[in-house]
Amino acid sequence: MKKIISLLLMVAATAATLVAQTDSKPDFSAVCSSGQVIYYKVVDYGEVNVWYNHDYPEVLGGFVVIPRSVKHDGQNYVVTGIADDAFANCIRIQGMELPSTLFFIGDRAFYRCTDLRFIFMPKTLTYIGASAFEGCTALLDVVMPNSVTEMGPNTFKDCSNVRHFVISHGLEEIPEGAFLNCSSVTDYLIPPSVVTLGCHAFDGYQKLKSVTFFGPVPPTPDCEPAFGREIPITVMNKHFAAYKASYIWGQYTIQTM
Repeated sequence: MKKIISLLLMVAATAATLVAQTDSKPDFSAVCSSGQVIYYKVVDYGEVNVWYNHDYPEVLGGFVVIPRSVKHDGQNYVVTGIADDAFANCIRIQGMELPSTLFFIGDRAFYRCTDLRFIFMPKTLTYIGASAFEGCTALLDVVMPNSVTEMGPNTFKDCSNVRHFVISHGLEEIPEGAFLNCSSVTDYLIPPSVVTLGCHAFDGYQKLKSVTFFGPVPPTPDCEPAFGREIPITVMNKHFAAYKASYIWGQYTIQTM
């Protein structure tokens, strides 16, 4: 319920930021500093989102730098979001730098961008949508800014080449399937802000060796177990008793640091 309320508030505040791409065409295009043509949709006075264009999968490639603002018909527009499906199936994009004005990445925004290796997220980012990076099989280490307070389900599902995630300290919930089939990850560091672990959030691991929890209160998995009990967990020494007493985590091998 908390997730639903938060998402509804965000949608209302951003004035149709999550409108389905098939229902609307972009308003204009502009060449970014890295040389690619990017399409935009006006979503509020003085604000635009990066919008889907059917030519993207064929022509958009290399390293893309999304600008902080663009000018059209004499008007300056601030780039505040990457809309749903904006770069879905753009298999030639290798990297992207997002602007410091951006605060959300929409659902499936980078879905199956199979050559995407690097994504630079700004400290203004607060929301990453469902399946935003699902199937980005070339993606390497991912650093989420601590400004991110919410992610949708299956955010990084099937990102099989990522070795390490830096998880935002602003998250209270790691959603369902967030890191499903991220088979190259060797460890997860769970910040103290996280209180809930979604179903299958960590399933499909192959190289996972440990999970470290920094919070004093053991987080609650929506499904048990959160991951195989053959994976040891690490906690701070002063939090050992709380985890040992937990019905769930007490069944794991607990290490202290």
